[in-house]
Formats: sequence, structure tokens, C-alpha cells
Amino acid sequence: MFQALAGLLGGFALYIFAKRFLGEKEALISFLALTLSFQYIANARYTSPEILLTLFVNLSLLLWYAGYKLKKNYFILLAFISSSLGVLTKGPVGFIAPAGVIFIYLLIKDRKELLKLKYYIGTLFVFLLSGWWFLYQYKTNKDVFLEVFLRENVKRIYAMESDPIYYYLLDINVSFLPYSFLVYIALFWALRKKDDTLTFASIWFLTFLVAFSLVKMKLPLYIMPSFPAMALLVGSFLARNTETKLVKVASLFLTSVITLAILIGALLLELNLPFLVMSLLIPLIALLTRRYELAPALAGFGLLLYISGALLPAVEKHRPYRDIGETVKKIDPSLKFYEVGAFHYNLPFYSGRVVYRASSAEKIKGPALLLVREDLHNCKPLKSWRIYKGSESKFIKFLRDIKRNRNFYTFKLCTLP
Repeated sequence: MFQALAGLLGGFALYIFAKRFLGEKEALISFLALTLSFQYIANARYTSPEILLTLFVNLSLLLWYAGYKLKKNYFILLAFISSSLGVLTKGPVGFIAPAGVIFIYLLIKDRKELLKLKYYIGTLFVFLLSGWWFLYQYKTNKDVFLEVFLRENVKRIYAMESDPIYYYLLDINVSFLPYSFLVYIALFWALRKKDDTLTFASIWFLTFLVAFSLVKMKLPLYIMPSFPAMALLVGSFLARNTETKLVKVASLFLTSVITLAILIGALLLELNLPFLVMSLLIPLIALLTRRYELAPALAGFGLLLYISGALLPAVEKHRPYRDIGETVKKIDPSLKFYEVGAFHYNLPFYSGRVVYRASSAEKIKGPALLLVREDLHNCKPLKSWRIYKGSESKFIKFLRDIKRNRNFYTFKLCTLP
């Protein structure tokens, strides 16, 4: 529930901002483009820090821009507070990312603004407001903290699995559905306009796209904090070019693609006739009323309806984390709980206890409770499950692997004396 509220809050903040600086129609389409985007709504449905990071980066940048344009310093103070919450949520990226966007924008538009003392005082304020947590963790969990901090914030840049530099250019076509590739058309359109708000949104999007394309390890959710900027670009482009042939053709194409995705999901994964009929009828409302710019959004809502009502209940059969958690809760809580051979972030929530990551069962000193991949340790299981070892955030790949029964491994729960 909290994650969903965070997602909606981000959408409403964007709506209010777009209505003030762009227009009411732009605000409505921007709101729909963000809150119905595939990756955004997926992360708003489960316990993930990414939706909170997106919210705080979103608020940081929207509040800063409003404060800068309206000459309201209290908005800029709120932007620094939001950035501090982003740091506490996900680490330094909560400050570095919005600061980078603002720096590039001011470097292009207003270099004298960069010399103002308030930005450097604000930076110190962020360090004081969020830095205490990192200092506390360093003092209490020095080696473990440093290992996790460096792996999550530094090594992902250069030392982990590698994806091609064009990864996000392709991924956006799925992650940002229902408006996906329209963001590229909207970007080229916005860069030709003398509109400061559109320039700011363009820099916001491009900063994330370029920076994270250079990072060696890539996941779809890494650039999700740029989704509000992408929504602003798409919302403005569609609102101001509603009657053009390009908008009509692109909207019909995206609506067709999403409809096809619903049909493929029904035929190959889970056929649920009532949800299928409802999902296919919804986008017809926009087409019959000739609101072509809204057709992808309504098709996206239909896809969401089908995913929620038909696909996710089927997918949950392959996500046994609740059952694992309930089983663990019945076992002596004084035993340290380790997962060996993988790490699933849902387990601490469902088990109600700390889950330690381990690469080898032989390095663990008992007594302890182990969730271990079957081929990594010879122990008598209390219970076993088939668990997905890939990233569920790559949802399309996850669905394909379910269909092919690939990348699933047997994990067993056992005790180490």
C-alpha cells in the first residue's frame, strides 16, 4: 500500500507541476504517461526502494525548478530535504543524480546561478541530514557496510555483469509503455522549442540516459527516476500536436502493440476470458471518440487490468516467497538465517527476520538456518522450493523463463548444527 501511495504521490506532484508550467492538457497526459508506464507501475506494486527513490528525485527536481523560476527559496529548501530522503533510501545517487541535472541545466541556461551560496549550504545540509546514517553504519558494521556500499554504489559502475551501451535505448520501448518510443520523437520536438520547462525535462532525461548507459551493469529500473521527465516530454508533445498525422499513426501503432501484447499473454501464458474482453474493449473508448492521444493510455490501462487480474495470479505460483517466509517464522528465531547461492530481496519481508547473503555453506558457522541451492550443499531439507534466480524486474524475460521453465533452481531449507 505504501509503495502504491508513493507512486501516486509522484504522479500527482508531476500533474501539479505540469499544470502550472505547461498546461492542463499537458498535465493530464503527463500524469497518465507516468503512472501507467510499465516499469513505474510494476515497482509501485511491490516492496522496492526504486519507487521511493523515483519519488524523491522527482520531488527534488520539480521543487527546485519551481523555486528557481518563481523565486521561492523555501521550495529549494524542500528540494534539498527531498534529496536527503533519496540518499537515505538508495544512497548517494539520491543527491548526485538531481544535482547533476540541475548543474547541467544551469551551466547551459544561467551560469551565474551556480555561484550562489545557497547551493553549497544546501549540499552541506544534505550531507548532515543523511550522512549520519552512513557514519552510524560504518561505526557499527564497518566491514559489512563497506562491502555492501562499494558493491551497490561503485562496483556496479565498472566491475559487474556488462550490458551493451544501447541497452536503455531499446529497453525504454518496453519499460515506458504505453508511450514508449514516443519519448524520442517528443525529445527532438522539445529541443527545437524555446521553452525552459521542456529544456529542463530534456536535460533531466538525457542526463540519466547518458550516465547510466555508461555504467557497466544495467537494469531497467536504474533510469526510472527520469520517467517523470519522459512523461513531461510526451505529455507536452501529444497535447500540442493532437491533430497531426504523426500523433495519430504513432498512437494507433502503440495501441495495436499493447493490444497484441494482451492477446499474446492470454494465448501463451494465461487465458482469462472475462479480463481479456474488458482489456480489449477499454481502448475502443478513445478510438471511438477520436481521442487518439489517449488511446495508448487506455490500452495500457487494459494491459494493466489483464496483468493484475490474470497474469500476476499465474506468476505468483512461481514466486514462493510467502510460503518460505511462513515456514521460516515457525523455526527458532534465534538462528541466523542465510541464503546461499543467491539472494532474494523479498525474503526479509516475508520471513520477518534478517537474511544474510553467503556464497558458500562451508563458511557458515552453526547453529544456523540455511536456504541453499540444492547443488551447493548436502543437507537434509525441511522443505524445498523452485525459485527463480534471474531478475524479476526484467519482467518480459521473467515471463519467457516461466513459460520455458528456465533459470529456476531448487532451493532447500535446512538447519546447520
